[in-house]
Amino acid sequence: MAPQYETYRYMKILWCHEVSYLDKPVYEYQDFPERLAGRGHDVEVIDFTEAKETAPTSAQVSRTGEGEVTLTPIPHGNVPGYKFIEGRRNFHRMLSQRLRAGDVDAVFVYSVFINGTQAVRLAKRHAIPVVYRVLDAYHQLRPGMVARGILRAGERYIYRNADHVLVTNEKMADYVHTLAGAERAAPTSVLDHGVDCAHFSPRAPDAELVAKHAIRDSDEVVVFLGTTYAFSGLLELVTRMPAILRERPSTRLLIVGGGEMDAALAAAVRELGLEERVVLTGMVSYQDVPRYLSLGRVAINPFEINDITRDIIPIKILQYQACGLPVLSTPLPDLLRKHGERSGVSYSRSDAPDVFVQRLLQMLADPEATAAQGRRGRALMETTFSVEVAIDRLEETFGKLAAARGRG
Repeated sequence: MAPQYETYRYMKILWCHEVSYLDKPVYEYQDFPERLAGRGHDVEVIDFTEAKETAPTSAQVSRTGEGEVTLTPIPHGNVPGYKFIEGRRNFHRMLSQRLRAGDVDAVFVYSVFINGTQAVRLAKRHAIPVVYRVLDAYHQLRPGMVARGILRAGERYIYRNADHVLVTNEKMADYVHTLAGAERAAPTSVLDHGVDCAHFSPRAPDAELVAKHAIRDSDEVVVFLGTTYAFSGLLELVTRMPAILRERPSTRLLIVGGGEMDAALAAAVRELGLEERVVLTGMVSYQDVPRYLSLGRVAINPFEINDITRDIIPIKILQYQACGLPVLSTPLPDLLRKHGERSGVSYSRSDAPDVFVQRLLQMLADPEATAAQGRRGRALMETTFSVEVAIDRLEETFGKLAAARGRG
């Protein structure tokens, strides 16, 4: 149930990030603002599309079908290097115009360089609450010591000066307090990603996709969903598919999504002659994701454990579990802490690819126990990780901050 506070009846919220709203796979970045819009709030998303020249424009869009937001990209000419300075300058102008209008109730930010530090500084100048969302150790996502140093300083400024910081788990809260200094850090709380248990739900294998990919009843489909990062572990898994097939010839690997490893994965599939056993779908719509997940026997998260992944809980885990899929993951420390073996997630003993493959083979060889694991995961999602609870928390956070600023 949505909170019944007067201050929550209507709010105008600016939702800011420096990645493409339309090109990025759907996760909370699109899900949260569209659900807020579906509850009657006026949400404008200001994004930055790094890969191509962007003209000034606005449009009503929806990635999830839950509600429509106004999408306004930051314009830039896509000149290498300079586009980031141009984007930062243009965002400053765009945000200043909106804040001067006096009808913005809150600003929500994910990123640092293009819009994060500026959003915090400008919102404070105009006495508008600003909430910062921490998904990972941001500065570690960019290569180069200089870039990381600049972004680390930006993170520290944000963690000290935002009105509220929302983290995905307690380990990220520790990270924020360490970087900002415990005495100087902004108020911080945990907000789980949440998952739509109606959209992501157990279902029979999608007949159209079964026919499209020539999937047989005997096939043991192993599915991966999400961005194909270099640390995703997918290339290592594809190169081990011949060994997997020698032990379990009916195995199929279904990779749903795209990213930086697409070309390398496609090349490996060709070189190993795996075209009939490995399917690379590329990006699919949010509406179609559950259809693809319906094909799986086991869902996987073979991520390497590194400074980026050790303290995260990938949203794909919750989506897998909501669909009733048994999950195999490498032992990401915070995921293991919050989702033990009884939660519906199994773990390999390490992130070594051979160790992961061995555990995968064990799960495929015991379908009864594996199916029971999937049912436990679905039950956990229904009781603990509903996205509506996360949206309630967001409304509560925005409403309290606005009320404290005399805007409630």
